[in-house]
Amino acid sequence: MYIGFKILLLVILIALYHLQQGDSHVILSIKDFLNDSHSTNVDHSKAFQDAWKALCGGSGRGRELSLIIHARETYTIQPQLFEGPCVSPHIHIQIDGTIEAPRMVKDWGSKKTECWLCFGRVTGLVLNGSGVLNSHGESWWSSVGVSSRPAAVRFSGCQNILYKGLTQINSPKNHISITSCTNTTLSNIHLIAPLTSPNTDGIDISSSHNIQILSSSIKTGDDCIAIQGGSYDINITSVTCGPGHGISIGSLGKGGTSDIVQNVNVRHCTFTGTKNGARIKTWPGGQGFVKNILYEDITLINARFPIIIDQRYNYSGQKQSAGATAVKVSGVTYKYFKGTVVADVAAIKLDCDQKSGCDNIVMDNINITSSSPRTPLTSYCKFAHVISRFVSIPIKCDYHVNVQPPSAKPYAEPPAPIAISATPYAELPTALNLTSHDTA
Repeated sequence: MYIGFKILLLVILIALYHLQQGDSHVILSIKDFLNDSHSTNVDHSKAFQDAWKALCGGSGRGRELSLIIHARETYTIQPQLFEGPCVSPHIHIQIDGTIEAPRMVKDWGSKKTECWLCFGRVTGLVLNGSGVLNSHGESWWSSVGVSSRPAAVRFSGCQNILYKGLTQINSPKNHISITSCTNTTLSNIHLIAPLTSPNTDGIDISSSHNIQILSSSIKTGDDCIAIQGGSYDINITSVTCGPGHGISIGSLGKGGTSDIVQNVNVRHCTFTGTKNGARIKTWPGGQGFVKNILYEDITLINARFPIIIDQRYNYSGQKQSAGATAVKVSGVTYKYFKGTVVADVAAIKLDCDQKSGCDNIVMDNINITSSSPRTPLTSYCKFAHVISRFVSIPIKCDYHVNVQPPSAKPYAEPPAPIAISATPYAELPTALNLTSHDTA
């Protein structure tokens, strides 16, 4: 009770100071919430929880609150839930220092957690800076199964989020999870984990819409970005991916579930040494659909399987029943691909379901070459309706093939790029020039 009163008093005093100065913007430092600013305590979890309470509910409606972790400051915290809804409609956390998770699994606490830094039901959060989030996943990879490992950062049920500039290192599982969110922008972020780290996806998106991922680099041991069911209006632009497994839609339909993904644009991206590039993967027996997907202006550097639709993902080889279903794939455009591909694979692989097939698959200006000049590239195509123009690799399907020569009347243009509604936090000012109220 006494500690809570101290926090409330601190926030009130800071707010009164800024009101006297005619300023509606309250700026705090994490040091304001440390009992001893020179403490060498290895767990600063309580200070971060107290700071969140002040940010989320401490100063009244209409006021913007900021918390700063300065450069050269390092804090270690256990898994934390930062939960809304908050009183203030605008919350800003700037991390220029380093935040670390406990180095060993045993030090994460006794309770099983799905994430390290968990944001739930928060609206209007700007989380930015030049700092580092190190979740020390290396202690998890060999000792804990993937289903029991936490994500590093998770946004759940959030709206109007901007996450910008930060570097994340070595997540136990996926680095960022976005679930049931709207109007979320991730920009200029850097996600890093070794090629051999298992299931360390960069960004996983599920049941979310109006999501933008811009000007970022992702180097991990699994999908750079994975778009799961219930997601639509996704814009991915200027992302460099590799190592990793590419930018994937799916996997979808596992266990016969019904999944829907639509209106996804992936543009101006580079895949370097990735296992896959532009990938769609669905499980046999699933339901739902994938449609209106655009991969455009893609650069490949020694990638494998740069274009792949796999409707038999993790296929066991067992014969499917006569009534077996599949997630329907249609309206997928691959446009302006260039670069090099590992020579021992099918550079274009469309492995579609015999019953549902893949419809309206457009290949336009695909100019990819083998990384071994003496080994020509090949394609593999089953049960797909393909429309191709200026493709450097012959594509032959066993049914529904429609190849148009360059002299033919141009085919109907693919759907216009989807207009993604921007979030209220499209960009931050170039320089924030924040000065904290530091009691140290």
